[in-house]
Amino acid sequence: VTTNGTLRMYKSNLMQTTGSLNSAMTKLMTQRNFNSYASSPAAATRAFKIHSSLNATRVQASNNETVKNKFDTAYQVLDIVGSDIADSMAKIPALEGLNGPNETNVNELGKVLRSGAESIVQSMNSQYDSKFLFGGADTENPPFAIEEGDDGRSYITFRGVRIDDPDTLDDTYYADPDKQTGAIMIDDPNAPGGQRPMTNEEVLNMWNEETQFVDIGLGFKLDKNGDVVDSTAFDSALSGIDFIGYGMDKEGYPNNMASLMLRMAEIFEGYDTETNEWANPGDYEEAEKLLNKMNDSRDHIIQKWSALSAESTFLNTNATQLETTFASLNTERSTIEDIDMVDTITELSWAQVCY
Repeated sequence: VTTNGTLRMYKSNLMQTTGSLNSAMTKLMTQRNFNSYASSPAAATRAFKIHSSLNATRVQASNNETVKNKFDTAYQVLDIVGSDIADSMAKIPALEGLNGPNETNVNELGKVLRSGAESIVQSMNSQYDSKFLFGGADTENPPFAIEEGDDGRSYITFRGVRIDDPDTLDDTYYADPDKQTGAIMIDDPNAPGGQRPMTNEEVLNMWNEETQFVDIGLGFKLDKNGDVVDSTAFDSALSGIDFIGYGMDKEGYPNNMASLMLRMAEIFEGYDTETNEWANPGDYEEAEKLLNKMNDSRDHIIQKWSALSAESTFLNTNATQLETTFASLNTERSTIEDIDMVDTITELSWAQVCY
């Protein structure tokens, strides 16, 4: 064995032991089983997939929390509308106004009813995280308002369209009524050119069915047309007209409580407290009908409130499931990436002895 051969062998062994020592020291300091893809290709590939799943789960959990808080806020708002306002500012003053001994107070009760309708509009314009809760897909603008008509009556509007005016529901909707431009078109084989402008009622129906899908871990997928598959995402859109109702019933009365309260307020405010006479014949009978309609509208709100409660419960359950999924993925990631301290310290000690 030559001197040069011995030196080469010595330097080779020295480099190997030095490399082993540095590798063991790095492994203990970083507490990772590998620090490059080349160190362990199979483990690194699996770890990359797990990190991707962890990031996706983290985003889904954040989305779920945001939607859950939004729905919880909406639940509280509907609770106020369907219980507090519906009782203290609608049913009670309506009953008092229809009760004989309170005839001298009918005008004031009308003001209470009008104030209650305004309170419903304000409540339905509530915000969460600077976004309007009940605007459907449009969360940037207040959805509801009270508009004074040329006939002296007050009407409720949703995104600028009256929801309780039988004279305009069948009219064409325009973005700018003065210029009559920006009409929303719909396919109609019987119309010239195969299209016609949508009516107000059709626009309200369209807005009521708007969706705002959010990925909360249900297997988010798109179909061949690029549209979200409904069963793989959660619809976070809350359309206010779906909760309080819109349009007119078969008898020509509004389907929402705020509009019914405005109609009854107009009747009460027109009552002559000096002569104890109603402004028009049949006002008392109409007010009784309005009271019954308000009870039906309140029942509708409570049903929607209950359905919203079920959605909130699902979101709470889904949040728990996402936490479990995240914990399981993180455990698997730790098994692949994180070191065993006993084995790593033993490896470092042996590398030091060899060096």
